[in-house]
Amino acid sequence: MGTILDAGLRDDLTDAHREVIDAVGRPGASWTAPERVAIAAEVRRAMERPDLPPWQTPSSTDGMVAPDHPLEAAAIDAVWRITNHPGTLTRDWYDEIVAGLTSPEHYVELVAIAAMMNGIDRLAHFLALEPIPLPAGGAGEPTGERGDDLTVSSHWVPTTGGGPQVMRALSAVPSDRATQMTLLEAQYVPPTALVGDLNWDRGTLDRRQIELVATHTSIVNECFY
Repeated sequence: MGTILDAGLRDDLTDAHREVIDAVGRPGASWTAPERVAIAAEVRRAMERPDLPPWQTPSSTDGMVAPDHPLEAAAIDAVWRITNHPGTLTRDWYDEIVAGLTSPEHYVELVAIAAMMNGIDRLAHFLALEPIPLPAGGAGEPTGERGDDLTVSSHWVPTTGGGPQVMRALSAVPSDRATQMTLLEAQYVPPTALVGDLNWDRGTLDRRQIELVATHTSIVNECFY
C-alpha cells in the first residue's frame, strides 16, 4: 500500500500534499523544523487514540508523553484536542493553552500544521493509503515572520487583512497560510471561486455538489463556521 504521492491521483492534489510535508520539515515563523515535525507526529499519534476524551490531556496521563519530548505540554495537549475534539474548543481552553506557549503566534502556527496534517492524513486513511513519511526536520532558527498590523478582533488569535473570517484565521503566519491555501485549492476550491462562483467545477463535481459534501462534513465535525 503506497502513499497518495504514488497512487495515480491528480497532480495538483499530490503536489499540494508534498508541499505540506516539505513545509513541515522547514523552520516556521515560531517553531524550529524539528519542533514542527514533532507537532505533525503528535497529530498522527492523536489520530491513533480518538478514544482519549477531551477532558483528559496526554501530558497528564502516565506514559503518554516521553520526559524528553521536544514540545511543551501545552503544545502536545493542544494538538490532541484540535485533532480529536475540535468541536469542544473554548476561549478558556485557548487562554490556558496560550499561557503555556511562548506567544499566540506559536499557537496559530501549531493550528496550521495540525489542520493541514489532519487534512492530508485523513484523506490518505479514507483512501486506504499510507501517510506520507515525515521529514527529519532541518536546521535553522524560526524566521520570526508575522502578518502586518495584527489585531485580535473576530478571532481569539491575532489576525490581519480582510475577507471571510475563516480565510483570515492563519494570517498571523503568512508562509503557513500560503501552504494552506494551496491545499485548500487542491482539496476544495480555488480562492478565486470561493465567493460566489457556483458555476465552477472540477470536472466530476460542480460547486453545488462540492458545497453539499463540505457542509455535511462541517456538520459532522461540529465546525464553528
